[in-house]
Amino acid sequence: MADSGNIWAATIPADGAAVYAAPLGTALPTSATATLDNAFVDLGWVSEDGVVNSISRDITKHRAWGGEVVKVTQDNYTETVTLTLLESSADVLAVVYGADNVTEAGDTLAVEHSRLMLERQSFVIDFVDGERAGRIVIREGQVTELGDVTYVHKELTRYEITIDVFKPESEDNAVVTYFDYSPGS
Repeated sequence: MADSGNIWAATIPADGAAVYAAPLGTALPTSATATLDNAFVDLGWVSEDGVVNSISRDITKHRAWGGEVVKVTQDNYTETVTLTLLESSADVLAVVYGADNVTEAGDTLAVEHSRLMLERQSFVIDFVDGERAGRIVIREGQVTELGDVTYVHKELTRYEITIDVFKPESEDNAVVTYFDYSPGS
């Protein structure tokens, strides 16, 4: 039977903290409400477009004589998460450009734009719907794309990133989503 209580309209938690990053090997949460390890850094505000989790399965349809499909095989599986960060903080810029490329000295930041691949890390994305809580845990991800960064007086400076996800050595799956339906979660 249909149950409208199972319908979600995800938004950020009341404290505004929604997206976190940590080095690989950091203890990962195992529920929607578990306390995050201190190694996770808050990446601040995310654009109104929210978070997009894309899954692509490339398949081949095998046909028998006469054209009937008799088997479908999966050739590729790709999963990405895309979001736009709005803050130009040291933590955000370290995720966008690489931690080794960001230098903070007092009230100043210097960001080197390097051609080198970024390090893989873990990400957590929290969301709520009323009193219900949800959490996406990317066990191993890598920022592989950065959208155009525009500096103009009538727009926000935005860092649209795409995170490719990878299956960690110790897990069967790269991403897990937790939902907690209990009030007050």
